[in-house]
This record gives sequence, structure tokens and C-alpha cells, in this order.
Amino acid sequence: MRSDVTFNSEELRELLNLWYMNIKLKKVQAAEKLKAEVSEQLAKGEANDDVVKLALLIHSRHHILCKNHAEAEKLISQVEGFSPYLKEEHLYYLHLFKGMYLYSTKDYYNAIEEYGQVESYLGYIHDEIEKAEFFDLFASALYYLDYTNRSAIYAEKAIYIYQLYPAYEKKLTRMKNLIALNYIDMGEYDLAEEYLHSALQDTNTKQNIMVQMSIYHNLGLLYENKGLYSAAKRYLEKTLTHENFDDYISSVYLLAKIAFAEGKNEKGAELCEIGLKRVGKENDQDYYWHFQILYAANFNPNSYISTLKSAIEYFKEHNRMYELQKYADEIATYYSNEKNFEKANYYYRLALGYQNNIVMFHSRR
Repeated sequence: MRSDVTFNSEELRELLNLWYMNIKLKKVQAAEKLKAEVSEQLAKGEANDDVVKLALLIHSRHHILCKNHAEAEKLISQVEGFSPYLKEEHLYYLHLFKGMYLYSTKDYYNAIEEYGQVESYLGYIHDEIEKAEFFDLFASALYYLDYTNRSAIYAEKAIYIYQLYPAYEKKLTRMKNLIALNYIDMGEYDLAEEYLHSALQDTNTKQNIMVQMSIYHNLGLLYENKGLYSAAKRYLEKTLTHENFDDYISSVYLLAKIAFAEGKNEKGAELCEIGLKRVGKENDQDYYWHFQILYAANFNPNSYISTLKSAIEYFKEHNRMYELQKYADEIATYYSNEKNFEKANYYYRLALGYQNNIVMFHSRR
């Protein structure tokens, strides 16, 4: 929060700053205690309207931390009702917290719209770490929805700030990982490799096994994309020794892809079976379809087209643009090779239509 926001008492200013800081650090118990103290101070009726609005906004952020989404939405709507009378710092936090609320409730597109509104108020925020954390949030949301180029831009902005503050090395490492993923998607493999190996050298990486696994996974993804299968397997197999690793399913999928690419179809089918069992436990529908398509393409060609069609419907329904475009292109190529140009054109148009949606989204910013 801005250190120069005007409050009517030093005590309340300190309480609001401490409350927000503890929320950002995810210290729930400390944040709860400070919330009670702030409420007690506000109950005295001495705070001016600007302070009350800021307190309401921070309270909404507190609810987001605690996953009390309905309560967060109520407070955000309450502050939105004051929109004509809000100052720039209020509008900054309003759009930021609304974006966080929308993202936490899986309304990803509207979350990105809110984050886009935040930028025009950054000039009123003097805390560089606050800015970095906004860039961090925006980069992560953009990457999730496959807006690769823009995600990389905001990740770079976050990295520029985080690297100036040693206490934020963990967040710096995470952004290095994220920007590397964007560069892999963009085919900028040398840049991705540079960031990943830099992340491996960070002190917090050496002390955190799961951070190491995440970087190993991404190195495996990088080398799989480059066709360097031996190197990819060396990193990916390290991650399989940790079944609670977040990207365990993805590692299995990449190893299955490599097995099929190397002509080891029995191994590929075995890995698909392992992956589908894990998918069932975690109810990960995206990877359910990834495994089904991979298996059908390499081990059960008679079901390949019907599987692709079902997957495309799923990804279309869930607005997963990268996957939709990928698989629509894949089935269009199949029909083109079969000289069924009517169906080929339908799927090419489907892929192109979603690609154009991405261009239109970017042009609005």
C-alpha cells in the first residue's frame, strides 16, 4: 500500500498497512487479529471516508485470502457503488482486488479485463514491490489463458523489480520459471534455457525440493520441444520420484509423448495408463483428453478422429484456446490429407476464429 496515503491517525494507518502486509504474506491468524483491531478503531467513528473505503477494500482482499468469495464480492460491489467519488489509490486497489476475486472464482477472462484497468493507476503507487506483485499476478493470469507474448512482457517487468530486492528471491525464481514457459511456447529456447538454469542457481531453489522439481519439469518440457529426448527424460524422470509434485501428470504425459516419438509404443501406452489413473484421482479433464488423444493417435488409430472431435468440443466449451487451436489444426490437417476439404475448412476456420479472438483481445490494450 502507498506509504503516503492520508489517514486521520498514525495508529490506523499503521494497522491498515500491517493488515495488508500480513494478507499478502498469507499469515491468516495475524491478519485476523489485525482485522479485529481495525474494526475496533473504525467503530469509534473517527475515520474519514477515504480511510473507510480503503479498509473495505483491504477487507475484501482478506476474504479472498480466506476463500470467502461471496463476502469479498459484496465488499467490492459496495466500494464500486462509490466509483464517482473514489480517488486513484482506491481505484487501483478496487480493480486489483476485483481481478484477484474473479481469478479465484475461475472467471479468468474478466479477471484479465480488471487487471488491464489497474495499469492506468500504477503511477499513484510508489511501492515498487506492490507494482512487481501486480505484474506477477497479471503475467500468471495471461499465461494461464495462453496470452504468451503479453505474459512474458509482464513477467519481465516483475523480474526487473524483484531482482533488486533479495528478500523477494522466491518470487523472482517463480517469475523466471514463468517467463521460461512463455519463451518455450514462443520457440525462444535459448532464452528459456537461460532463465531456467539461472533459477536453479537461486538460493531458495537449492533449499526447496519442489521448486527444483518445477524447474526440472520445465527443462524436460524445453528439451522435449527441441527433440532432445535423452536430456528431456533425464530431467522429467527426476520429478516422478515425487508423487505430490504439482506437475506430476504433465511429466508423465511428456514422457509418454517421448516414448511414442522414439517408437516405444508399449512404453508409451503404459505411461498413458499411469497418467489416466492419476487424472482420475485429480479430476483433471484437460489432461484426460491430452492422454486420450495421444493414446488414440499412437495405439488405437480407429478412435483417433472421434477422440479428437470430443476433445475439441470440451476445449471449446471451456475456452481453452491454445488446446482448441492445436487440436483443430490437427484434425483439419487430417481431413486435408484425406482430401475432405469441406471438413478441413470447417476446422481450419474454427482454429483461425479463436486465433483472431486472441488478436482482438490484444488490440484492446
